[in-house]
Amino acid sequence: MNRADMEEPQKKIRQKSIKVRFNETEYERVLKRQSGNTLAGWLRQVALGIVPIHQADAELVRNIGRIGSNLNQLARYVNTQKIIDQNVHNEIVAIRTILQQLIAQNIVDAIAEDNSNDC
Repeated sequence: MNRADMEEPQKKIRQKSIKVRFNETEYERVLKRQSGNTLAGWLRQVALGIVPIHQADAELVRNIGRIGSNLNQLARYVNTQKIIDQNVHNEIVAIRTILQQLIAQNIVDAIAEDNSNDC
């Protein structure tokens, strides 16, 4: 293989365009759903079947971070003591319960947001 074959292919210039018209309500809904830097880039990704990544809920990220800290403390305790006592077990069960609640609530919120965007 020569050097030219190993180089990344040059980015292809976009020369084709599609004009799309929206009424005011549709346009507002599209803008609410947009993620990413530009509307054109987001529409291109959606049209090509690339799933745009939504911004994570900041409160959810903070809560998961706190849970991670608790898990690290538990792991440190277990590694030091070489045992898992009832208190550690209870904490692990509590963390699992909180994680399941956070995940379930995040799913419910995401579904509700999608449904409100579809109206």
